[in-house]
Amino acid sequence: MILAIESSSSVCSVSLQTESGYIIDRWTDGRAEHSKKLVSFIGELLEEASGSVEQGMRSLQKVIISNGPGSYTGLRIAGSALRGILFNRKVKLWAASTLAGIACAIFKEQEEWAISGPSALLSAADSINLADPAFLRPTFVGAQLTEAVIHVVIDARGGFSYYQPFALEQFGLQILAEPKRVANSTIVSALHSNDKSFLVGASWANFIQSKSTPIQVGNQELKQFFHARNLLKLLLLPSKIGLEAVMIDRLEPYYLSNNQVNNSNIPTSSDS
Repeated sequence: MILAIESSSSVCSVSLQTESGYIIDRWTDGRAEHSKKLVSFIGELLEEASGSVEQGMRSLQKVIISNGPGSYTGLRIAGSALRGILFNRKVKLWAASTLAGIACAIFKEQEEWAISGPSALLSAADSINLADPAFLRPTFVGAQLTEAVIHVVIDARGGFSYYQPFALEQFGLQILAEPKRVANSTIVSALHSNDKSFLVGASWANFIQSKSTPIQVGNQELKQFFHARNLLKLLLLPSKIGLEAVMIDRLEPYYLSNNQVNNSNIPTSSDS
């Protein structure tokens, strides 16, 4: 089984790919929800999938955790919880870029991913053309996807966003630049420089509607972008972008601080 945890925002989201290949979830949003719900969500899913928490832990093969940039508190709580849960257990751990996980929201849920067998999510990659518009969310269906750039943003307040661009290609996604805390005006310029640009992530509507002040992030937007299922999709990508295999005692959240603000030009796919 594969456990995925997303805690980098106000959202607390846990997904579990069961031994039969199906995915079950728990998801909530709210202040201080991580400390109250995260461990209980994990226990509920393990028990639902295997009959007991202990049996579920014995069947657990991999854990993937969203590792930032994002909420300091949420990331720390998830890391601390995993240290306790995985103590003295031989379970593979992957730390995932939160921005790469959000980028995977463009890929639609596919029943074909739920194939029987403990490695179903990974083995399905051989038969899926990720660049096929049929595998993208309705927003992107019909778009000219060759060399399309996916701009991922998370509101970092004060006119800045955590930002990373990806190119959509046959094997899923290609990283065009490392994550940065960037002025929103710089991102707007990047969007206008490529007519095959798509914007996803929390507070993306600030750019679409040219808002000078942040608008409230809707629940549906949070559920689309900050969902642990996106991390399972990230594992599916043949390129394994945004993923790092780590030891549990070496897990450290990835932060982008104020001194990492960068206002340089943002590359497009043609620059890579």
